[in-house]
Amino acid sequence: MNKSKLTLVFLAVLTAAGCAGLNLGGGSTDSDSGTGTASAAGSRGGPTVSDSEITSAIKDAFKQDPELAAANITVTVEKGMVTLSGNAPNVQAYLRAGSLARNVPGVRPPVNVSNLQYPL
Repeated sequence: MNKSKLTLVFLAVLTAAGCAGLNLGGGSTDSDSGTGTASAAGSRGGPTVSDSEITSAIKDAFKQDPELAAANITVTVEKGMVTLSGNAPNVQAYLRAGSLARNVPGVRPPVNVSNLQYPL
């Protein structure tokens, strides 16, 4: 019964997190030049952030988190699209990793956590 509740809570949080990441403003990227930069301010024409800057910012955010600092999580960014893979120590850390990545300037939603695992 507890496993079912945890699964339902996880699915509800995952669904809510996916909906919260919708970008209805039509953010822009520099996809024609292949430079791998994303607009940090969406369609407002703000400064661009490179994939390497996004990767560094996400890794720095993980280093500041007590559980994520020791986690084996790989961050991949391509044209502002983030993929997290590896292992989180628990479901809370898994959710926090996605949230921290989503809040980094220049990240284009959604953050892909399908390759990030956690123990049940």
